[in-house]
Amino acid sequence: MEREPLKEILVIGGSGFVGKALIPMLLGAGHLVTVLNRGNHKMTGVLQIVADRDDQKAMSKLTSEFDVVIDTSGYTKRQVETALSVFGKAANRWIHLSSAAVYSEKSDGLATEDDPLGGDPIWGEYGVDKSEADEFLIEAVDAKLAILRPPYLYGPNNTNDRETFIWSRVLSGRPIIYPGNGSALFQFLHVEDLAAIITHLVDAEFENCAVYNIAEPETMNAETWAKRLAKLLGGNLKLVSGDIHAAGITARKYFPFRDYPCALDVRKFMYEMNWKFRFDFDNGMKNTLSCYDLDELDQCSPSSPEELRILSDM
Repeated sequence: MEREPLKEILVIGGSGFVGKALIPMLLGAGHLVTVLNRGNHKMTGVLQIVADRDDQKAMSKLTSEFDVVIDTSGYTKRQVETALSVFGKAANRWIHLSSAAVYSEKSDGLATEDDPLGGDPIWGEYGVDKSEADEFLIEAVDAKLAILRPPYLYGPNNTNDRETFIWSRVLSGRPIIYPGNGSALFQFLHVEDLAAIITHLVDAEFENCAVYNIAEPETMNAETWAKRLAKLLGGNLKLVSGDIHAAGITARKYFPFRDYPCALDVRKFMYEMNWKFRFDFDNGMKNTLSCYDLDELDQCSPSSPEELRILSDM
């Protein structure tokens, strides 16, 4: 006899980088999944609601009978407020994908879940908006709420030019300009580990309002990150110090990351959930690299004007 679906789940977003890992995992766990997005991509294996979450009038007409809501695309307080007003009455669990950018102050240690919110100015409006969304949900959600704050995500189908930035330059023999003096620490999470965490929280026991930093525990600076990625290709890596050759130029003009820490204390989640990540950095990046065609990867990340100017002035 065929098993009944375990939960009726609404995923808001779902057709992008995170959704391509999350949806198959939820389906594999036996859940009935509905996806709400703008319909730019046709979804298979799920029910699809086509709506713009920023259109409050259209959202108000939607059905709200879902056991669990997973919001992967809530960037502002208004967006999450609208979603909660429509789907919050029926849902008994609300899982919100937040960000490490919500923390307001740089400190000597790794950010913890108790650190102040507000978004550091380095992240612009994104950090401010995400922190306001978190604060609203913490006050307004009556169901069991889980807020997840990852740093940098990576993995197959990544739409951000990060690991591909390094691999493309190694393959084409272009130098890599890394920012700063190496003091800024970065931290990463494979998208399939994120999907596994979200899927686990659909059924797991946790406190009524649970906030978790989630990431692989290892941290590294920009130079180490570039070297570790290059090693997977076995190619020669030409490194140029941005501290010396790109002084006064914003790091994001010539490198995938800001010259600013993005690393978290993840002990709370690992302890409370007794969690073991499927991927560590090296095997996670190896898994990611295996999804690319090397000939296409060679050409996928063109040099920026600032990058070319810095190298030409050397």
